[in-house]
Amino acid sequence: MSLGRIGVAWLAVTAWLLAWDWIQRRAGGVRQIAGREGLGIAGEALVTTLFGALWFASLGAGAWWLVFLLVGALREWPPVSRRGAIRILRVIGAGGLLAWVLPG
Repeated sequence: MSLGRIGVAWLAVTAWLLAWDWIQRRAGGVRQIAGREGLGIAGEALVTTLFGALWFASLGAGAWWLVFLLVGALREWPPVSRRGAIRILRVIGAGGLLAWVLPG
């Protein structure tokens, strides 16, 4: 797997997570993302992308959605609110982007 492909995947996941955060903030009445939060999202996207690259380059022949469902559930456990349960979809969406960009 090339570094260029990982970079493209990282940008796609960063865009996904930023869009998710923007929609979530817009629903809550907050208009913009602070710079530190944007860097945090980029870091989260990098870790998610590297995890996905490891999965798709070594073990992952399928069931990517199950792997990212479990990662999302671990991240949001215990789901004390509906928002926590919905945020699991955020990680599954990132995994879907990685499944589309990284393999092959």
